[in-house]
Amino acid sequence: MAEEAKKPEKKAEAPAAPAEKKGEHKEKEKGGGLLSKMPVLLGGAMIIEAVVLFAGFKFLGSGAHPASAAPTDLVTTDKGDAKAEGGGEGKDGEGKPVRKGKTVEVEVVAFKAPNKMTGRTYLYDVKIKAIVKTEFEDRVKQSLSDNEGLIKDRIRTIIAESDPEKLGGAKEPGLETLRRQVKHQLDDIVGNGMVEEVIVPSCIGFRAD
Repeated sequence: MAEEAKKPEKKAEAPAAPAEKKGEHKEKEKGGGLLSKMPVLLGGAMIIEAVVLFAGFKFLGSGAHPASAAPTDLVTTDKGDAKAEGGGEGKDGEGKPVRKGKTVEVEVVAFKAPNKMTGRTYLYDVKIKAIVKTEFEDRVKQSLSDNEGLIKDRIRTIIAESDPEKLGGAKEPGLETLRRQVKHQLDDIVGNGMVEEVIVPSCIGFRAD
């Protein structure tokens, strides 16, 4: 009887081994499934990363603009149109169109001034003009008008103290000294940088005694 009782116990223990193998098999299947899915996950992550990088480069590239080869200042007209200052058109104080970069001649004085440096009295018929940029024309004219007496006095003094040979004589037929001295006075009275150049269309001396 004892032997018969033991036999059923052995039969009950026998199925345990296959159960353990079945559990191990499931764990292996799960592990194998995760490993098989890893390449797919990595591939998807790489594709997303590539898309993000491409979008970033495209955004940065669209934000960059090439620099202009010749930058110019813009002047806004009364109509709201912007035009380049270098050679473009602007407006003067009266609203008239002004061509930037151009110059005009403005009369400074036209009068007679004496000179007695040689002991004899000479009277010089002098006409002096200033070359100014068009954008400064009105300002220069206004300043010349406001300081007419002062400017004539300064130029008269220059002529009175000059060597007659430098007033169109043999030493300076081009009147370089007179031009330089008059420009210095204009820069002081009208404003430095307002006058580009001084020209003397006429400087004729004749005996007055």
